[in-house]
Amino acid sequence: MKKLVSQSNAFLWRKNEMNPVLANILEARKNDDLVQVSQQDAMKLYDDSLVDSDLLYNDSVIVDKVEGDWAKVVVPSQHSFLDERGYPGWMLLKDLADTDEIEDTNEKIAVIIPKTQITYENGDKRTVSFGTLFTKISEADGLYEIVTPHGPATILKSQVELQHKTRDNIGVDVVQMAMQFLDLPYVWAGISSAGFDCSGFAFTLYRTCGKYIGRDATEQSFAGEKIDYKNAEPGDLLFFAYEEGKGEVHHVGIYIGNDEMIHSQTPGSKVILTKIAGSKYEPELCVTSRHR
Repeated sequence: MKKLVSQSNAFLWRKNEMNPVLANILEARKNDDLVQVSQQDAMKLYDDSLVDSDLLYNDSVIVDKVEGDWAKVVVPSQHSFLDERGYPGWMLLKDLADTDEIEDTNEKIAVIIPKTQITYENGDKRTVSFGTLFTKISEADGLYEIVTPHGPATILKSQVELQHKTRDNIGVDVVQMAMQFLDLPYVWAGISSAGFDCSGFAFTLYRTCGKYIGRDATEQSFAGEKIDYKNAEPGDLLFFAYEEGKGEVHHVGIYIGNDEMIHSQTPGSKVILTKIAGSKYEPELCVTSRHR
């Protein structure tokens, strides 16, 4: 059974149980569509291993089973070694909406600014994140009409792009979009403009451009064309591993040129620029990959 995410952002939880962070999110949703967790709650997500990933409005999930208020799901758009169908986890059932499951062959558009609003037919509005995807129905007067879990809506054409548009250089586009998020606080498992983790940042940037590279850094490190770091170009992904590059991959950044990367650094930090040479990352660099 397929369903659609009906919240602007919603975490994929490890356990089907209430916790203090989720309680705070539900309270915050009374005032905000796109919920940005507090710094304290962002650390709890990491320290207590509460979540594995994040989803955006209109994302599709497969429901394997329902237990009370919870649904056990997999996320087909988030490739994972954990399940060949997609990333697995738990979601609140009320964060999901029914879908008619009709094959969708229309053009997809992606939000390309940190956040924007959509307007429903009754005049209600919703704030949605960068990277949110919609099916385009029609266009007129600077607007796209789109399909949403809550019925038809409109969005400004200036704030979205065709997900699979022809690009002169996808890497340059990825870097330009990434720079919008400098100083955004890190959120473990995040894939939205309310906060990214390192691999969620890379995942959402590339998904927005029509490339699906895997959800976690380990999976991402196996994808793409492998190149020598000395030949790196803007938009290439840099992966870092423990044991001076010989151990487990633990981090990913987006190369911007001149021996520098942009990345969502670590819990308690934020999206920053880092020069590779002389940094703690230099000896850990293990893979450079390109997606075109």
